[in-house]
Amino acid sequence: EKELLINLTVEQMPPQRRRIFKMSREQGLSNDDIALKLGLSKKTVENNITLDLKDLRDVILAFLVFFLN
Repeated sequence: EKELLINLTVEQMPPQRRRIFKMSREQGLSNDDIALKLGLSKKTVENNITLDLKDLRDVILAFLVFFLN
């Protein structure tokens, strides 16, 4: 269930954020490698991953609160 929730959340991300997240988490690329491949700054990649992880935390927390109450 948690994996499905994560996958659904990732698929709802804006295209660039989703691409960066998948490159980081699924392909195991470093922030430097992602930045190079996408022609972005490393800081942009870091900011996108930070936003992605915040979204995931928020969704998982909401899921837990909903099902634990």
